[in-house]
Amino acid sequence: MDQNRLETLFQILSDPKFLQKEGLGNEVPYFIETYDIRNQTAEYRGIQALVRRLESSGIPVAVFGLYDFVIEHFQAGNELEALFEAEKTVDKAVLLEEMIKMLSVEYVIVPAIAHQARDKEARLVFLYQAGEVYPYLRIHEILSTLQAALSDRPVIVFFPGTYTTSYRDGFKLSLFGTQTARYYRAFKLDDYLARRTR
Repeated sequence: MDQNRLETLFQILSDPKFLQKEGLGNEVPYFIETYDIRNQTAEYRGIQALVRRLESSGIPVAVFGLYDFVIEHFQAGNELEALFEAEKTVDKAVLLEEMIKMLSVEYVIVPAIAHQARDKEARLVFLYQAGEVYPYLRIHEILSTLQAALSDRPVIVFFPGTYTTSYRDGFKLSLFGTQTARYYRAFKLDDYLARRTR
């Protein structure tokens, strides 16, 4: 994330109108910020710099790293080593199915995100590490389920791929530019900015 992009994101996310969800109609305040996977290290540094700047401006941010949460979740249940061992012998499709059950979006992931946001009294929620948890966790499923649990504050997903929002081409997330899923309830941050400045 270059300095110009960092500044643009700070200006959007710190705007009181954005924080109060103005200009969204009745849509959920979910936003996708895409980036090229080749720039991920710089992107993650930029996210941390953005969080520091927002919080120093009095805007608490709940930062939820999906991969970090998965590792901590399995460690807390003393399951991580068993999974490493199972990976050596269990069929990959069977192991994937088991991990999807263990990491239920409805009963594990979404409650953890909502709890962190409320516990911190965050005004913004950042989700990242979407690529690291694919295919056992998928962003469009998380966002679809999260709507019922957390729609009272903006949620920003930092996504390594593309997000198409076109009535001609459809509304779809494409992880790494290859794995595509339909999702239509989120905005691009740039589209939101364009709507505000018309």
